[in-house]
Amino acid sequence: MKTKFGISIQYLALVVMILFFLTQKSSAQKYLSLQECVDVAIKNNISVKQREAGKESVKADLLQSKMSVLPNINGQATNNFNTGFAINPATNTAEQNLTFRNNTMGISANMILFNGFQQSNNIRLQQSNIKASEQDVESTKNTIRLTVANAYLQVLMNTELDERNHLQAGFTREQIVKQQKLYDLGAANKVKLLQLKAQVANEELVIVTGKNALEQSYLTLWQLMNIEPDTSVRIIKPEIDINKIENEPRTSTEIYNDYLGQSPEVKAAQQRVRSAELTKYVSTGGRSPRITMNASLSSLYSTQSQQPTSISSLNNYTKGYVDKNNNPLDINAVMPTYNYEVTPFSTQFDRNLGKALGFTMSVPIFNAWQVNTNIQKSKINEYSAHLTEKQAQNDLYKNISQAHQDFRAAQKKYEATQNSFDANKESYQLSESQFTLGAINTTDYLNIKNEYLKAQSSYVQAKYELVFRRKVLDFYLGKSLY
Repeated sequence: MKTKFGISIQYLALVVMILFFLTQKSSAQKYLSLQECVDVAIKNNISVKQREAGKESVKADLLQSKMSVLPNINGQATNNFNTGFAINPATNTAEQNLTFRNNTMGISANMILFNGFQQSNNIRLQQSNIKASEQDVESTKNTIRLTVANAYLQVLMNTELDERNHLQAGFTREQIVKQQKLYDLGAANKVKLLQLKAQVANEELVIVTGKNALEQSYLTLWQLMNIEPDTSVRIIKPEIDINKIENEPRTSTEIYNDYLGQSPEVKAAQQRVRSAELTKYVSTGGRSPRITMNASLSSLYSTQSQQPTSISSLNNYTKGYVDKNNNPLDINAVMPTYNYEVTPFSTQFDRNLGKALGFTMSVPIFNAWQVNTNIQKSKINEYSAHLTEKQAQNDLYKNISQAHQDFRAAQKKYEATQNSFDANKESYQLSESQFTLGAINTTDYLNIKNEYLKAQSSYVQAKYELVFRRKVLDFYLGKSLY
């Protein structure tokens, strides 16, 4: 069967089913746990990536410090054309009107044998810097974990407040329905009905404000995770049993002593103290004699170097000599004249090959005070590194003491808000029944309800604040946030 447009009913049904499936899939909610949020935030965080890049840079420095103990090897080759007055490389004499090509090639190497242990200390220095940079990365991750956990709990708090706001507005609407019926029957006046309608309008405004706060808390969380805001992504609401949160028997000093050895901030500062010490050793090595080994291999090729190839002619000539009595004596001789060619490259290379090996020791006597300045600055940096370590320990103690105090304050605040909430809740439930029976007026009923709503909001905020303060304290106790 087909429609009037010539499309079969089966085909149309299939299209509708596909569209329905795609719509359902696109509107499906995705839920993230706290651990997933933290993992995404750490993965996308720019500061973490910068710390990681810094660590890779230090690794490159470590590799370079290890490679510096190897010899420096360099090769060289020249190709020169000479004309006019020049040194004849074949005879090593100065001549005029020369025209020739000259090639030199060679390889040289030098290696430091001893320089006051500067190289070995520099390797240890870079190894120490890597350990410090690793702790910097971990410190940044810890900051992100706590920040994301706080934002996560803010979302949970605003979600619960939003649910309670909707619930309370629903109760008020139910009262309006009841009062409307009584008013229609003449059993209630209009002022009472209008007061309830004004109340529900105020509560709807509270819902709008709470909804905005909820979306803002989600936006803060997404920004910490460095992802695009998406209303289809929500967070998992874990079961929070506030009654399982126990008192902390340990003092802030005891917690500090336990966590001190685990703190990445303190460990990084301690490692930089070690780096400063090694830097001082490297600088002090500048006062030590330096022993260097040098070696070279070189050869020479020149078009002026020639060798005979064949006899071109034989020449007779007479040469005069004297005998033992100094009487003239002429000797006739035959002397050949040769043809010449440039000596081959391989022959010249082997014949002119030169080798050299030597050792040099240089003793620093005065270098414009540079060595002494480096040593002095390294000592200052070491002192500064010790101060930084002490400051890191002080900051850690302050943070733990503050976390301990915040937790105790959150406990007291929660207990107070819980008592207030329970009392206002009981008062509100009683006034609800009395208002329905007409035993109290609208103004008193609404005042009681508004006080209850305030107590409810304070209670929810105090509850999640206590949860977060406990999380922070557990973090310093080495417990997982998840």
